[in-house]
Amino acid sequence: SKIVSRLLKENGIEVREGLARTGVVGLLHGRGQGKVVALRADMDALPIAEETNLAFASKNKGVMHACGHDAHMAMLIGAAKILVQLSEDFPGTVKFIFQPSEERNPGGAKIMEEEGVLKDPDVDAIFGQHVTNELPVGKFGFKSGPLMASADEIYITVEGKGGHGAKPHNTVDPVVIASEIVLALQTTISRMRNPLKPSVLTIGAIHGGTAPNVIPNEVRLSATFRAMDETWRKRALNLIRKMCIDIAAASGARCICEISRGYPALQNSEPETSLASECARDLFGSKSTTTIEPVMAAEDFSFFLEKVPGSFWWIGVGNKKDGCIEPLHSSKFNLDEKALQYGSALLAYIAYKYLTGERVSDKRRENAQKE
Repeated sequence: SKIVSRLLKENGIEVREGLARTGVVGLLHGRGQGKVVALRADMDALPIAEETNLAFASKNKGVMHACGHDAHMAMLIGAAKILVQLSEDFPGTVKFIFQPSEERNPGGAKIMEEEGVLKDPDVDAIFGQHVTNELPVGKFGFKSGPLMASADEIYITVEGKGGHGAKPHNTVDPVVIASEIVLALQTTISRMRNPLKPSVLTIGAIHGGTAPNVIPNEVRLSATFRAMDETWRKRALNLIRKMCIDIAAASGARCICEISRGYPALQNSEPETSLASECARDLFGSKSTTTIEPVMAAEDFSFFLEKVPGSFWWIGVGNKKDGCIEPLHSSKFNLDEKALQYGSALLAYIAYKYLTGERVSDKRRENAQKE
């Protein structure tokens, strides 16, 4: 955060600090009043021990930028520098949002939004991007509508009555009840959802018991539920809670079902997505963009998109020749740094075109990028 703040100030950009504790916001005003466009980059790392052996590998043991958020920051700083050179050419304001805690529920975006990051001045549209090695450098993946899923955590505790494994009739077996819950939930979710609206329930952990001949007093389950449709999300979470409680009660047990609501589904607005993809083609050619399929991963940029229109897309950073093929969240994740100039240029151009409605001249753009 301190480095980001310093770099923004060095380029004459107004800086606000302290949102969501470590968030940073930069404001760049153009030549007069106009719209306000926001560009966002997340900043947090992951609790993963880096195994890249790179000269610039993480200096903090057990923590690394395995999701490319360092690249996101670099690209947004680059975009800010370009837009400073163009600030006499556009009306309105560009708001640069450097957001903490994308990886951890409830998400830094939610906190920053609640603390007014989209206000003073009010943001008209917001744009963001995420790196991926699944696309090569120079390629961008866009999609209007649902792009990423919601993600909720579910914690289920089945409280029965323990006892000897030889006398199950004297117990209320939480292992059997928990097993029934797992199967019933999977059946219900798959049968009651619209097959054209993806969702997935994953039981990721089951804990209970200490010995093969002892029926435990309780079993704990941990799960995640992901969906693309908000109406189905709400209905499914209510169904999950009710089924857990009812199945346990039918066998004489008690069930506690705690649901921690996470990020909503990420829904891109069509006009802003069209603008972003058009800008990519203007800059890098007609073959630089592709339409991508939704993914069931979650992203807290969705909180911003619930408040203002905007778009979020994938930027290719993959390079098989240089070994940049590892997936996100891998301890060996690395990216082709040539992608940074693509990301910076695209963010800057989107902001410029959104505020002016015009293409920046090739000569003016080249000069700004060089500076």
